[in-house]
Formats: sequence, C-alpha cells, structure tokens
Amino acid sequence: MGNFENQLSTHPNGNTRPGRKAVLWLLTIAVFVIGTAELLPMGLLLPIANETGTSIAATGMLVTGYALGVVFGGPLLSAMTGRLPRKTLIIVFMSVFIIGGIVCTASTSYEMLMLGRIISSLAHGTLFGAIVVTAKDLALPGKEGQSVAMVGSGLTVAVILGAPIGTFLGQQFGWRFPFLAITLLSGAVLLGMIKQIPSLPRAESSSLPGQLRTVSRPAFLLVLLIIVFGTGGTFAVFTYITPILERISGFSGGSVTIILLIFGAGALIGNVIGGWLADRKLLPTLFGGMLLLATSMVSLTWTSQYKAAAIITIFIWGVAAYSIIAPLNIRSLQKAGDAQELASTLNISAFNMGNAIGAFVGGMVIDGILGLAAVPWTASLITLVGIVLTVWSAMLDQQGGSAKPLSQ
Repeated sequence: MGNFENQLSTHPNGNTRPGRKAVLWLLTIAVFVIGTAELLPMGLLLPIANETGTSIAATGMLVTGYALGVVFGGPLLSAMTGRLPRKTLIIVFMSVFIIGGIVCTASTSYEMLMLGRIISSLAHGTLFGAIVVTAKDLALPGKEGQSVAMVGSGLTVAVILGAPIGTFLGQQFGWRFPFLAITLLSGAVLLGMIKQIPSLPRAESSSLPGQLRTVSRPAFLLVLLIIVFGTGGTFAVFTYITPILERISGFSGGSVTIILLIFGAGALIGNVIGGWLADRKLLPTLFGGMLLLATSMVSLTWTSQYKAAAIITIFIWGVAAYSIIAPLNIRSLQKAGDAQELASTLNISAFNMGNAIGAFVGGMVIDGILGLAAVPWTASLITLVGIVLTVWSAMLDQQGGSAKPLSQ
C-alpha cells in the first residue's frame, strides 16, 4: 500500500484525498456508463425493430448477445490479460467499450448493431472487475467496503436514471442518439482515467488451480445457479417491459419512461433494504426477496391490464428484484473461501447468464403460442427454480457442508 500512497502523493492534484476521490468518481461514472449501455436496447426495442425490420424477439437478442459476451468474454479475456498493469488494463478495455459504442451509433443494419453490442460486451466483464478491484485498492485502510459501494452505486443509478433517460432520448431523437451520448460520455471518462488513475500493477493472485478447485465445489456452483435463475426471471420481463406497457397496459412511449423511473426507485429501495437485512438474516432475506419477486411477476400478468395496478406492481417488482442482489453476492463470497476475486468475476458472468436466459425465454414466449401477455408468469417460473435451489443450498448448510460466513 505504501507504493500506492507514494503514487497518489505525486498526483497532479497535489493532495492524496482529493486525488483518490477524483479517481473513485471517475470509476463510478464508468460503472454508470457500462450499466446504462447494457440496458439501453430494453427501452428501445420497438423503434429498433421498426427501423431494422426485425421482430421484437429478434431485437431482444441484442440483450441476450450482450449478456453472453460478458459471460464468456470476461473470464477468458481476464486470463489473457493477467500480466497487464491495472491502469493499462482499464484504459485498453474502456477503449474497446467505446469502439463498440461507435459501431452501435453508426449502425445501418441489425447485424451491425449486434456487432457493436458484442464488441462492447467483451470489454464489460474484465473492465467491471478491474474497476471494482481498483476501487478496493484506492480505499483508505478499513474503508474498502465504502469505496467499493460508492463505485457500485453507479450501476443502481444506471437502472434508476440511465436506462429511463436513454429511453426518453431515443424516443425523442431516434434510437442511435442514446448510444452516441453514452459513447461521448465514455470518451470523457477515458480521458479522465488516463490523467487521474495512478499506475497500479495488478496484485499477484493465489494459485489458479487452487482457486479453480474452490469455485468448482458443489456449494459454490449451486450459488451461481441461484444467481442465474434468481435474476433470470427479472430480465425475462424487463427486456420486454416497453411492449408490455404500450401494447397491453396502453401507456404512451413518454409514460413508459416515467414508469421505468418508478421501477428504478423501487430498485434503489430494494437494494438498501436487501443489504441491511442480509447483514442480519442472509438466507431468509434471499428467500423472502425471491418469493416476493416471483409473486410480483405473476401478479403483473393480470395487473398489466390496468394502468394504476400495473404501476404499483412494477414498483414492488423493482423492490423485490434488487433486494436479492446484495444477499446473492454475500452468499457467493461465503462459499468462495480464498478465491474471492475469481468468485467476483464468476458472479458477473452468472448475473449476465441470467440476463441472457431471461431475454431468450421471453422472446421464445412472445414468438410462441403464449404471446406477450404470458411473459410475466413464465418469468416467475424461472425465479421459482431459483427459490428451489436456495432451499437446497440451505439444506446443505444444515448438513454441515457450508463454508463459514465472512463475518458473524
């Protein structure tokens, strides 16, 4: 840590604390940009589908394709770039992310747009992981959790503000404009990173074979499956929420933006409540949140036909969907033993696998005989699998097969 302090002390700001804060704010904005870019197509499915001449389900594959790029690209590229200094790593992958944004902005066809999405997704996993670890290294002793939480808040703001604002801008100025705005903001962040981030070498990791043995244990793999199915139901609905609200509930495009903000407000509340309760009763919090999540999505099958009821249900759904995020992360780290960093990378992959599966299942339901109206209750079945897996995991704990919690 001493070398790091020396680097900060020679920072152009001339002051250790402001220099640290400036970097943390840059990383937070970077997370906001990454999260917003991932969510953008969800609110723009109809205009993209109309202009590119593709179906809603095919346009939803822009979400699935991105998620799969994160799932498989993150671990692979992290391994390939393991010797790069941290600053170099972040700058390289931020540049790749921007290239993907440029391709999306300039797209003249569905295929070109998909290519841009995949390019950005390949940078997502490694970039996100490097940002989180850098935030931890930037922290003052004993403040690591606060530093990581600050950077992670960028993702919540992406849901609350980034995605809804992106939807609004796309409706007003065309679907390419939000991609342009995110790309320009990413470029500004990159310039700030080049100037502000100190040259941090990547820490030597523990034995890779030992970490692989840890994360291949059934208890840890079970948690990854819980993440996949626990979050997959949310994305099965959220990917197609705009068509549901416009074609079933009868809302206008402008109203959808407001409703997405309401979902985001629920997500913020759920995130805070879930984190607070997880420190007290982890498994009950996880189980209760997933149960509320499944119930709210089933309810949306009927409440989506009534505007006021749909809005209330979507708010509760937002609370439930994000109340399980902190418990899932803590549960994963409990089972990871000494493979904490690898576990964090796999968590990102698991969350995005849930994203991909959810979007794919939702598209299949729409294209099949069930149709758009059946997406919410079908999504609840995905979450139900997560509930069953959570019960199974708890039973393994009772049999003495669990890892000791990180803290009591």
